[in-house]
Amino acid sequence: MAQLHSRIPVQNLQRGERLVYNAMAQLPPDWVVFHSCKEDYREDNRYVHYEADFVVLIPERGLAVIEVKDWPQVRIENGRWQSRQHDDAAWKAHVHNPLEQANIAMQKIMRSLTRCGCLPRDERRWPEHRHMAILTQATPATENLNNLPFDSLYLCGADALSALQQRIESLFVLNQAERMSTRRVQKIAEVLAPSVHFQLSIGNYLQEMDMAAANLLDLLPALYESTGGIRVEGCAGSGKTVMACAEAARLATEAPRDGRHHVLMLCFNHAMADELLRHPLLAEQSDALLVSTFHDFCIGHILGPRKLEHLVNYTGSGDRLPDETLKTIYALAPEEHHYDAIFVDEAQDFRRSWWQIIHELLIPGGKFYIFADKNQDLYDRYDQLPELPTRVNLSRNLRNARQIAGFSRSMLPVPDQSGDILPMTGAGVFISSPADSVQERAAQVQRIIQELLWDNTGVQPRDIVVLSPWRTTHARCSLNLVPGLAIAPADETPAQAAERRNACRKPDATQIFASTIKSFKGQEAAYVIVTDIIGLGESRGFDMKELYTACTRARYGLYIVPTSTGKSLVESFTFAN
Repeated sequence: MAQLHSRIPVQNLQRGERLVYNAMAQLPPDWVVFHSCKEDYREDNRYVHYEADFVVLIPERGLAVIEVKDWPQVRIENGRWQSRQHDDAAWKAHVHNPLEQANIAMQKIMRSLTRCGCLPRDERRWPEHRHMAILTQATPATENLNNLPFDSLYLCGADALSALQQRIESLFVLNQAERMSTRRVQKIAEVLAPSVHFQLSIGNYLQEMDMAAANLLDLLPALYESTGGIRVEGCAGSGKTVMACAEAARLATEAPRDGRHHVLMLCFNHAMADELLRHPLLAEQSDALLVSTFHDFCIGHILGPRKLEHLVNYTGSGDRLPDETLKTIYALAPEEHHYDAIFVDEAQDFRRSWWQIIHELLIPGGKFYIFADKNQDLYDRYDQLPELPTRVNLSRNLRNARQIAGFSRSMLPVPDQSGDILPMTGAGVFISSPADSVQERAAQVQRIIQELLWDNTGVQPRDIVVLSPWRTTHARCSLNLVPGLAIAPADETPAQAAERRNACRKPDATQIFASTIKSFKGQEAAYVIVTDIIGLGESRGFDMKELYTACTRARYGLYIVPTSTGKSLVESFTFAN
């Protein structure tokens, strides 16, 4: 059996790639195979991204890059490859044909191996490197292939996979410039290994996503060159928070170290504040930059020092800062320390009366930044956002794998579907069978968790989050019935919530974090299970914006457990697994 390494859990592989993966397992034991191999690296002051379905290292021969397509029907029209699902479907044109995709990935991989010193810089001394395409549903040169070229670089049809080893070996010639020694295979394998290992961490997120999202770096000058305030808007996962943190850290770095905070960053909920406090860029500037929720700032910095905590509503019902209390805070704001720059993340959640107070905290001529997404306006406050002189729109999804991004984007109104999606392959989007009782939905969630935690997947409890639109006290919520979940107690404080989340992130964590969708807003996880999804109009407590917010929390794999009406809803959206 070959040595196989995959970014994607085996049970989540798409049909075509699963066929090839199983065939790869039958290759000789000294062959090393990487599935869903990808990397982002910088070369000549530009960012390079590659993704290969399979990279095969063959001792004494060389390196092969293989592109897999599970297209039922294929043809070439006017020089362009086209595919479709069935006879009645429209033909879809492809920018690159499978061979071109494999060749492009191969060239980038070879340059990356050279860049890191794994291969000599003299290309004439490189080991043999070849590429190939596998069309798992096509038949050789007759029916479905129509006018497609067919030669030794194509392996068509699942039945032909039994000859996979011979077909790969036939790519290589005997007069290699440099033989692929066992030592070189091992060295290349060590370099490629990180490209198929997913690890959930802020550091890994920044390193991987910021490099892939080089366009954000081009937009940063618009922030620090602006005057009079800037409003940044973008879809979920478009890098708003990354941009906010980068600019806030830059301004904090330039601020004097005089024992006072000169930059203020506000957000809506405690979970997001805790995330920002842990952000490596912001943590280094804590002596000049203050991170807080709006409520905690008002209570801790305006009401608390003046012994006015009795004005805060601690009953658990209604806003902690009633309108009369906000009037008092507004009157006291001019006496409070003022800030050189103020950042507001998840600004669409802020009330109009809060903006009046925030403006009073900014020095004359100070910098003011707000970051918002109207598609995540869960409290219907987007229209209360202040207008600012400069506006930047971010349309490229930088968080979610391609399948999740496309699925989530299809929920949005038609005018909002113009954004780009980074070509990152993930586990996909999975909709379970309908479950109308909480017991059935809990059983579905438990089954999904068990599948994800199989020994051969590499997924850990810390990589998974389970979300519901409902609190655990609601009759529709199934979270209480799922064993192994870390669920919020009814009287949980913000500090306890942060402690519970952080405990579930530890490498040795045994419990899986569970939350309402609203409380998990602004955060993410490798795998997200969204349960208790109902149809629209069944309850005022659930709408399309909440579903969109929940789905965009999943970076790698998204699992939805709906009721019968909820299944009809989610299946109406387009996604490409």
